[in-house]
Amino acid sequence: MGFIDQNGVKIYYETHGNGEPLVLIEGLAQQVSMWKYQIKGLKNLFKLITFDIRGSGKSDKPQSGYSLDIFVEDTKAIIDHLNLEKPNILGVSLGGFIAQTFAVKYGNLINKLILVNTSFGGPKYILPSQEVLNTMLYGGKGNTPLEKAVDALSYSFSEDFVKEKRTIIENIAKELLENPQPPHVYQGQAIVGATFNMENEVKQIRNKTLVIVSEQDGVIPMQNGVNLHNAIPESKLAIVKDAGHLSFIEKYEEFNNIVKNFLESD
Repeated sequence: MGFIDQNGVKIYYETHGNGEPLVLIEGLAQQVSMWKYQIKGLKNLFKLITFDIRGSGKSDKPQSGYSLDIFVEDTKAIIDHLNLEKPNILGVSLGGFIAQTFAVKYGNLINKLILVNTSFGGPKYILPSQEVLNTMLYGGKGNTPLEKAVDALSYSFSEDFVKEKRTIIENIAKELLENPQPPHVYQGQAIVGATFNMENEVKQIRNKTLVIVSEQDGVIPMQNGVNLHNAIPESKLAIVKDAGHLSFIEKYEEFNNIVKNFLESD
């Protein structure tokens, strides 16, 4: 674990395990701590590289400078710093936007591509419910930061998980609140997502690609991922049933097996 200095902005990263490298790119307002189930389940098979995108977690939170191109260059800087040769890349949600753009721009530098609960954006993007949109715009409900964080996170899981595993959601919220994200950063990252449009460009992706969607994704509805799969030549599609947006937490064993099988396939 450590930091790289990317043009005066410190980006925090961690490495775990050995083997073929897999770079994990987090989503909007997420942190490396959310990959703990992947680290535990996959570190004996792959070298996992996690990092906090600028504005998140332990990385610096500058007042400006949030754009897709900058996020891509930050990712490349991590890869270059660690001398990774043809790493695989997995991006979830906003991280999927970054991963798609990276593959279009630097596809020759990476091996396989995994896009999780994400979309190609643009005018064909299928919006979530108004309730979810309001939460994304104005935050969760509650009297304390923890209550608000738990309420906001709950929309990223299935209803059954929220009822049965509330303690897990609370623990994630507590971890996120250890390095709170200022409003200007959330806004900067969110604008990148809201203006994203790679519908035409993703057709250029030639890396072996897996698109993972989640059946009960209330943040980026599943059909967006299906449309993305249809747009990327010869990509594969995997569906995680009975899981919400953060299926890599909710159904981590199934999720890890999907990733493992894809990376180990020819």
